Amino acid sequence: MMEKKLPLEGLKVLDFTIALAGPFTAWQLADMGAEVWKIERYGGGDQCRVWDPFLNDLGTMFVSYNKNKKSVEMNLAAPEGKAVIYEMAKKADVVIENFKSGSIDRLGLGYEKLKELNPKLVFISLSGFGASGPLMKLPCYDAIAEARSGFAASNGDPEGPPMKAGNCIGDTITGLYGLNAVLMALINARRTGQGCRIDMSMMDVGMQACEETIIDFSLHGRAQARFGDHDRFTAPYGMFEARDGWCVIIADTEERWQALCGALGHPEWLDDPRFADNAARVAHRDELAEAVTTATVRLRREEIESRLLAADVPASAVLSFIEAYTSGHAGQTELTQLVEQKKIGLMRFYSNPIHFDGETIPIRRGAPLLGEDTTDVLRDLGYTQSEIDKLYADGVVGASLI
Repeated sequence: MMEKKLPLEGLKVLDFTIALAGPFTAWQLADMGAEVWKIERYGGGDQCRVWDPFLNDLGTMFVSYNKNKKSVEMNLAAPEGKAVIYEMAKKADVVIENFKSGSIDRLGLGYEKLKELNPKLVFISLSGFGASGPLMKLPCYDAIAEARSGFAASNGDPEGPPMKAGNCIGDTITGLYGLNAVLMALINARRTGQGCRIDMSMMDVGMQACEETIIDFSLHGRAQARFGDHDRFTAPYGMFEARDGWCVIIADTEERWQALCGALGHPEWLDDPRFADNAARVAHRDELAEAVTTATVRLRREEIESRLLAADVPASAVLSFIEAYTSGHAGQTELTQLVEQKKIGLMRFYSNPIHFDGETIPIRRGAPLLGEDTTDVLRDLGYTQSEIDKLYADGVVGASLI
């Protein structure tokens, strides 16, 4: 665990986000030491709180994406609620929101209003389709972003349907782009004294993740074909069946192809004109995959891996989640941490993959209950106890603790 100061300690983030992409950006800032005030809808909170699966009435997806944050339950429609937000904006460095396009401006909490209170404010809006264009007001989730960006159409078997990623890759990549944008804008704000408004869409991020496809189209005038578990430009490069599962094999040079043939006991492949060079192997990808599989299917994953690695051919067993989670490597790299989570008890979470000077970033607290930090945050803003009590009594703030 880190003994040094976390790199973003002292930074304050006003977080209006819901679901996954925006909370992911805020979570990364919180991990790095920023104080993240998660503003949640009065009486309900982030919609992700009620998404399955549940454990002791807590949505585990919400728990995963909201560690290290503080929850403030707030009625943003109330003038008194807006007044609290204005006080928070004066002290904040960053605002993150992912409401439907234009909603935060209609609430009177948009960038133009908040920058009057704090010119250095970095204000980022994450949305499905951006701040302009015919799709700007449409709802967007991870699978829709993958569908609209061409990402899903580029994945899957050649004759099969398009395929979305198994996890929320559209959300998390957008969240990482959001983090990158915020950090760059903060550097600029400290240099110039002026903040800025950042606009980012999940669809645009998904399209950039498929950058090579636009090159294909520009050069050849055709859409990218799907190749399933194999690569378009290199062969063999992909997943092959083993006796006890699957493995990945990559022979990306002629030297490695020759070494692979020897390691798997098939020197005759070197004389096969279909496999004479990479271009020939790509042209005969299916025949090559079938030939390599005849060798790998007789061997266990561990043996394939050890034979090929000894011959300097990149290879790996395809691990299930449990195998990866319990692997010797994971056990020696502080991959996970035990954290006390309210309503649940000790839970094991993945550590942030970034290490500073070899130190693991600590998970300082689990995800907050709804409104758990309302009183403390108001007190830190300078509100007296009588003022705080009145805000509760008037239904402006809450502490539902759900």
